[in-house]
Parts: sequence; C-alpha cells; structure tokens
Amino acid sequence: MRQLIHDLSTPIGLANLGNKLYRNAQYLTAVLEVDEKKMARWLPAGMKLAKPARADLFCAYFPENVYTGAYHEAGLFVHIQVGNRTGIFCPWMILDDDRAMIIGRELLGYPKKMGEISWDNDGTHILSHASRRGNMLIEMNAKLGGVIADAPYILGLPHRNITGGLGLALPREVRFTPKEHPIEVRQVEMELRFTGTEHDPLHEMGLGEVVEARIHRCDLSGGLIPPIQIPRFRTPLFLMRQFNPRVL
Repeated sequence: MRQLIHDLSTPIGLANLGNKLYRNAQYLTAVLEVDEKKMARWLPAGMKLAKPARADLFCAYFPENVYTGAYHEAGLFVHIQVGNRTGIFCPWMILDDDRAMIIGRELLGYPKKMGEISWDNDGTHILSHASRRGNMLIEMNAKLGGVIADAPYILGLPHRNITGGLGLALPREVRFTPKEHPIEVRQVEMELRFTGTEHDPLHEMGLGEVVEARIHRCDLSGGLIPPIQIPRFRTPLFLMRQFNPRVL
C-alpha cells in the first residue's frame, strides 16, 4: 500500500486537484473549413468529423502555469463527433518548452514537437508566427474586436488523442475533458497565412477558408475524471503513417 501511494503521488501532483493548472492562457484561433476527404487520412479509423467539418488552427501564449515557465504553442484542433457532442482530435502541434512537451505527450497524447513561436500583443493587435527548423508554418496578424458574450470553448471539450509506440502494440486512445474557465473572448479581424512541409504537413490536411477568428483568454484546470488510456482495436499502421507530423 505504501508503494501504491508513492506511485500515485506523481500523477496526483500533476493534476493539482482543486487548483488552476494554467492562468490567463491565450489562444489566438482561426476556425477553418475542412475538406472531409483530405482530412480523413489524418484521423484514426472510426473517428468521425463533426458537422459542419471544422478545425481550429491556433497560436497560443501561456504566461503562468504550475509545470514550467511561460511558453508558446501552435497547433490544430479538429472538431470530431463524441456522442452527441463536439470534441477535439489533435493531429499536429509544436511548442517551445521541453517540459510542457514531455508532459503533454506522455500524459495526454498530444503529438507535440519542438518549434519556434513568437507572440507580440500590444493590446489592440496580436502578431504571432510559428515556425520549425527554419520553415515558417503559420502567420497570424489579428486586430482585436468586440467581446463575445456566448463564445464556445476552445479547450474545454472532450479530447480524443492517440498514443503508443511504433512497434506492433495496439495504439491507445487518451480520453479527457479539461475544465475551461473563460476570462474573455473577443472577435478578431485576422490575416492568416499557413503552409506546410514534409514533416509538418498542414498543407495536406484539407484546411480551407477562415469561418471565424477569436482570441480566447481563460484559466484551465483538470476535469473531474483524470485522463484515461483505452486500448483500441486499430491497426498500429496509423501511428507509423503519422510518423512525420508526430515525431520528425
């Protein structure tokens, strides 16, 4: 029993139960149309896109959290069907902090890789760039607009990530729902440019026109149920096929 308590101390500590994990997290996001046929190859078998097909392409700044110092992130949240709700699947993400990368990959199954993200916010405009290995991937130039009173969540939705090695072991589906505490959500006028490379293939995922753009400011905490890893009877070839955007 003593060993069990010791083993559980680390995940319980990471969950920081009853307290905020992130304060004033800021997500500059563009809601994009999605070509269902092109996106299908980036989803695990059996996972379905929500209707209408949409994805959130974002750059983010996390000034305060319990794990590490301030850091930046950029990624793609694809809207999927989870029962009668809209959920999130993440096929691509980069960030600039190794500790946040390791926790996100090992505990939550995000396909995080190291990259470079800039963030310049003067109170009326936000300019953010995301690049990796010398290749510019995302450029967002946003003018802040009015407050949105009834904005949807950016992160507080059911997540379905995939984790596992590249051997013959079955992939595992990671399920969790973060608790999002909105501070303010504002509309933005955004000039967006994005492209891809062989190892960061945003250009192959069927991302289309901008439907809406927002800046979310929120606190984040763990949900009532901790992340659960469930073996799924899916071919291990999914992770091998996704080797480039997940690892290289």
